[in-house]
Amino acid sequence: MNRIGKLALVAGILAIALAVPIAAANVIFVYQAQATVKPVTPVVWLQGPDYSAVGLSLSNKTSPQVTLTIPITNSSETYVYQALEVKVNAGSPTLYVDSCSYSGPALTSVELIVYPTTGSPSSPTGTITITPSSTGCTASGTVSLTAGQTYYVDFQVEPTLPIPYGASSGTLTIYFGLTNESAVTVPTP
Repeated sequence: MNRIGKLALVAGILAIALAVPIAAANVIFVYQAQATVKPVTPVVWLQGPDYSAVGLSLSNKTSPQVTLTIPITNSSETYVYQALEVKVNAGSPTLYVDSCSYSGPALTSVELIVYPTTGSPSSPTGTITITPSSTGCTASGTVSLTAGQTYYVDFQVEPTLPIPYGASSGTLTIYFGLTNESAVTVPTP
């Protein structure tokens, strides 16, 4: 190999040797970030401490269907404490009854009394009144809820008197709805 060939070979090797660190230096400045975010459900539906008094069951936690077996007697009213619990994680939603159905002895009304778990039913946050009938039921009223609060829902059942002989219970199914749910913001790292 002649002298010019050797110089060209050395120059080529030198060029490759200089190019490799420059190419590798660009890789050093690539950053990878990972963020773990715990999803937040704005409202969580739970069975309350006394859910068994009415056999309360929840079949869907996000847009809940609540089913109650209501004991009906010849008293003017039956009051069930703390059967349902509503935990508000975010936003300021408004609770309402979207629809409902009832089967059993005739009822005048079922009042849903909503109050914070730190409060009492005598000073409720709000009430919703359900009027069941043989053709369905209607509901009126809404309750404004606050983020960071947990609420109990009590049920005040007023039967249509007199109760027929042998009647013992009715089944009320309630589909709750929420409006004004705020989006949950996640802070940047």
